[in-house]
Amino acid sequence: MEVAAPEQLAALDAPVQQLAYTPRQPDVLDKTVTFLAKRDGIDKVLKVIRYTSKLLLATALRDSSSELSARLRDFEGSVGTSRKAYRLGKWLADVNAVRKTPLSVRYSYLEILASGGEGIYYFVEQLTWLVKAGLLDKRHARRFALTSAWAELLGYCGNVALNALRISAALEREHALAQELLRRKKEGEQAEHGDSALRLELQQLRARRMLRTLAVVQDLADALLALNDVRDGKGSLANPVLLCMAGLLSAGISFRKNWMAV
Repeated sequence: MEVAAPEQLAALDAPVQQLAYTPRQPDVLDKTVTFLAKRDGIDKVLKVIRYTSKLLLATALRDSSSELSARLRDFEGSVGTSRKAYRLGKWLADVNAVRKTPLSVRYSYLEILASGGEGIYYFVEQLTWLVKAGLLDKRHARRFALTSAWAELLGYCGNVALNALRISAALEREHALAQELLRRKKEGEQAEHGDSALRLELQQLRARRMLRTLAVVQDLADALLALNDVRDGKGSLANPVLLCMAGLLSAGISFRKNWMAV
């Protein structure tokens, strides 16, 4: 029997190798696998599930005493506890952010307030999780809940202030770029490369401004929930449907942000 030469074998294997290693664009399943492999991805999915359950309990099942209502209430509580477990050690990232914030930078105090408040919130949430898991005494639950709510609220205040300043600076820069493009058009300057660079910068500024605007909306929605916790569910803002809608709005924005980052 005639044995094929190595060159012939290589030629036969080449199409197979090319087929095996042909790159392809990731599809929805690929993105879903990557999304759920991240801690933030699972956290956002659980957040959507939790506030959807709370909304059902506040609307369709509000006056229900059925077994379904009881099961859904237990499920919602379990999801909330699971989210606290998934945040284990997350406060360290905020400690690192505070440590790396140079005090000479403008508005550094807002950076410290935002990261510091969030870090304290995540740290105390771990203690709350240990209470719910039965390791710590339940008599600490109220104190932990109040501390984490105040820290969360302060962190959101810092984030909203920072993003508002950045949005304002972006708007000023966008206005300057738009004026420069208009001036060039009126004067008939032939600088196609320069115009393209300005248009690209303007497009990128608008995209970043949109992301920061969504971040402000998300922080305000979460701040409403934190304020309700601080006030112990009392006052005109304690409407269950309003709070559930705020939670779902925040969950949807953060879900989209993490999904787009995959």
